[in-house]
Amino acid sequence: MSVIYTDQWYEDMKQLVNSTQKFRELAPREKILATFEVMGDEKSPYVTAGNALYYLIRLEGGQVAEYGPLPGRHDGKGLNFRFTAPASLWEEIAAGIADPIQLGLRGTIKVRGDMRFLMQHAEAVKILVDMYGHQNNTEWPKGRPPYSRQESVA
Repeated sequence: MSVIYTDQWYEDMKQLVNSTQKFRELAPREKILATFEVMGDEKSPYVTAGNALYYLIRLEGGQVAEYGPLPGRHDGKGLNFRFTAPASLWEEIAAGIADPIQLGLRGTIKVRGDMRFLMQHAEAVKILVDMYGHQNNTEWPKGRPPYSRQESVA
């Protein structure tokens, strides 16, 4: 197990995806670059309000060739997809308590890129999403979602 957003966590996620034969069979063969923008919020103890974390996934030849953090926001050159959401939401997805497909359809996760391409590869996307949300490789040393809401006392 590894702590969310650490180098080891990115590596564990890469190995998890690449260990799935069904994903490798269904994944597109062409190079796909996607960034994930984790926008800090008031709920997340990992990416606090006013901060952001960015990571990149590069698919190539039907497997994950790269899965890791970026030093800042990707400039968009050569990028196929950009997914943006609050940190607490990404963490709920990683904890398996939120459905990223529903959140994307509702616009809670901002998706930029060719939606037609995502639909054409829906089965591979579903496998990827299910692995991400139902893996047990993540450690949550600062607390696991759902985070308790701060109640204000009047």
